[in-house]
Amino acid sequence: MDKYCNYSKRERVLRTIRREKTDRIPKGELCITDSIISRELNCSKIGFEEKLAFIDRLGLDIFTVSPIFPHDKNRLPEPDEYEWPDIKKWASQTSVFTFALIDSAFETGLRTYGMLDFLTLPKESPDDLKNFIRQVEKLNIATMKQAADQGIDGIILADDIAYANGLLTNPNILREYFLPSLAKQVEEITHLGLPVFYHSDGNYREIIPDLIDMGIQGLQCIEQRCGMDIAALQKEYGDLLCLWGHIDTENTHSAHDVDFLKNFSASIQSLSARNGIILGTNCGLYEGIDIEGLTAIYRTLE
Repeated sequence: MDKYCNYSKRERVLRTIRREKTDRIPKGELCITDSIISRELNCSKIGFEEKLAFIDRLGLDIFTVSPIFPHDKNRLPEPDEYEWPDIKKWASQTSVFTFALIDSAFETGLRTYGMLDFLTLPKESPDDLKNFIRQVEKLNIATMKQAADQGIDGIILADDIAYANGLLTNPNILREYFLPSLAKQVEEITHLGLPVFYHSDGNYREIIPDLIDMGIQGLQCIEQRCGMDIAALQKEYGDLLCLWGHIDTENTHSAHDVDFLKNFSASIQSLSARNGIILGTNCGLYEGIDIEGLTAIYRTLE
């Protein structure tokens, strides 16, 4: 019997994060909207059982838990205001690898201040920015400990710092204000014994070396249309990072074409030869994703 067969989903993902050989490419999504589950399962109530049934139907190895907390532009939430829906069930009653998704300071700042005000804050009020980042760091360390105590398998730090053509702000601003705090959070996650991924949309290639240096083990969201070519990234960083994503919305629609599906699947198989690849959409499952096409992509790789 092949010694790489019959891994549990959790084992398969963990080996992939470590860039070790597995029986197949693991699959996972950053998020899944309830409306898609409702439509695909023809149900009105969406809870733990329905979500589990849906990810089993797709053959996913990963589920990501996002916290629920009050959104108030005048203050950050307190740690005890965070709720992690069914996190203990995902950790103890399933074999899937469960990530907790936590927004870091840049993402939280965009949501709290609005894009224009936040992007000008380093110039207009650097002390206020430093104080805000410290508050987010303190909050995140508390919430990641909450998630770890409830059995989470890994943590994704989310910061949408980029757009299609590059970073939203000067990389020196990121390195002066944001990345030192991010590094402290990564250090805390490492002390908890959990793998840590970084998520951003767009093209953030310029700071990938910084992310590696602070101990990030994987990147989620690899948008080829934004210059994040997964083959090139694997060639450059494949010995240091696990790469998760690659499927764009357009790919799910194109997958109905037999030739496209064959060629796309072959390209993914060639990437997996070096290990360290998790397949998934870059954006998560929202309206606009062709679930039938995505399922076809996933099934060709089983």
